[in-house]
Amino acid sequence: MSCKIIEGRGGNGRIGIIIIMILCSMILSSRADEITLRILGLFQPDRQDDLREIVKTLPDVQLVSLDYETTDATFRYDVTKVIPSYNPKKPPTDEAITKRLDDLLRAASQGTFTLKPPSTIAKDKMQAIAIKVGVLDCKGCRYGAYIAIAKLDGVERATVTNAGLLTAWIDPAKTNREALEAVLKKARVELPAP
Repeated sequence: MSCKIIEGRGGNGRIGIIIIMILCSMILSSRADEITLRILGLFQPDRQDDLREIVKTLPDVQLVSLDYETTDATFRYDVTKVIPSYNPKKPPTDEAITKRLDDLLRAASQGTFTLKPPSTIAKDKMQAIAIKVGVLDCKGCRYGAYIAIAKLDGVERATVTNAGLLTAWIDPAKTNREALEAVLKKARVELPAP
């Protein structure tokens, strides 16, 4: 954005110039940037509302859009306020911005939401694996089963239902059903016999 100064005559022209300069300075000093990231913690539909409420508590960060199916979210932020050591001569990298936003979201959600870069595997290349798990009658139990596999390399997305069905969308080149079941057993998630 550029600001043009219109020359005027007399005192009123100088006041106008000063006002325009102040407005231009305010506009140019405020930077609104956007970044799209993947959300860990969206294991059931009502977690979307939880995320929206938590983001409202973050100063200078807004949730622009959220796609539950891909777990991608776009955030708008003022980089000059979100990055405390912001230097316009050396802007932060996407990795530094992701880390800072992740730190803010993780702290505000007590670790139940975290951020990662968007998935790099095409949706049609992912494999959906459904695993029946024991009764998960509370949100905390469902989160425990979810998080056990969500951080596993190759798991792109996962959901857990009240009825005890865990579904993971994976990169089959990196993981498989056996690896998912092993991680769930290690986390002491009950896997009923087939």
